[in-house]
Amino acid sequence: MARADTPPTNTNIAYRVSSYEEDSLSEKYLLAGSAERYDITIHQFQLVTPVGDNYGLTLNSSVESMSGASPWYAVDAVDGEKSIVMSGATIHEERRDYNLGLRRYLDNGTVGVNIGTSRENDYEAWSGGVDIERHFNNDLTTLASGVSYSSDDINPSDASLFNRVTDESKSTASLFFSVSQIINQKSLFQSSLNITSHDGFLTDPYKLQDRRPDSRIQLAWSNAYRHFITDLDAALHLDMRLYDDDFGVNSLTLEMRWYQNLGNNFQLIPRLRYYSQSAADFFTPVNDFTGTQEFNSSDYRLSAYGALSAGLQARAIFDEITVSFTLERYITADSYSLFDEDSSPALVDFTRMSLGFGYSF
Repeated sequence: MARADTPPTNTNIAYRVSSYEEDSLSEKYLLAGSAERYDITIHQFQLVTPVGDNYGLTLNSSVESMSGASPWYAVDAVDGEKSIVMSGATIHEERRDYNLGLRRYLDNGTVGVNIGTSRENDYEAWSGGVDIERHFNNDLTTLASGVSYSSDDINPSDASLFNRVTDESKSTASLFFSVSQIINQKSLFQSSLNITSHDGFLTDPYKLQDRRPDSRIQLAWSNAYRHFITDLDAALHLDMRLYDDDFGVNSLTLEMRWYQNLGNNFQLIPRLRYYSQSAADFFTPVNDFTGTQEFNSSDYRLSAYGALSAGLQARAIFDEITVSFTLERYITADSYSLFDEDSSPALVDFTRMSLGFGYSF
């Protein structure tokens, strides 16, 4: 099975609306503030269209509306448990993202460039990237590489009221390499390595006594296997990702998807995912208010934990129109983790739903 990239011949327009809802914080861990956590509504739009004979243009945009409360800091409770102080007032924010990409299709590969921006009331970022892929071995082997860079400006809200920083910045540079190999007419394997460097203000200004290093190096090794099963008219997708960074966080991600065709117009896609990570070197279940520790954070995203998620997507295709619906449930627990380290009582569980429409002409 040879593979050759071809530029788009039709214009495709897609729209998706998603609802993300976090479970409320358990009352046994709540010391003060609101137990209601984030609710996020996301509107996404995509346009893919041919430009001339050998180019394809892609425009992506999204609008996120967020409300709810988030963990502020953690302390020891009188019963020996940990307690969380949440933000007292409900947070209302809106973020807008735009990304424009242009891809040139060659006889044996592609070259792409993109530029993007992300803005919200206290944050602005600009990004850009270049990637290239080349086919070898009668189009059975593909090598790809790319670089990207972003520059972010941070202006936290209520800086004077809560003694937050007023104006900070950070930058992110990323480099990836990947190789894809078609094994036979039904199977494909891909492996990729991603290296990301962050520099600047990496502390979360909305968490009390949060102090983090001003640089972070992240390494991720991802592997994907795809196999089509003719007798079942279905495809199996298996993914594994290993991650390591100099914050001390290591993680493992395993994911399985099953693409089941139901005739020519319908498809069901069940999904299972497992995730486990270790804690950052400077993570503490409670905040250090003495200031004796150079770095300190009780952010649950830097604690050790494990997560299980399951989802189901249903897709219908009628000539030029595609409709899809996705439901996902995500749960976390320290007992799911492969690492015997401290975790946070503020671990988040959530439910996500999305409805999408596509039109090709």
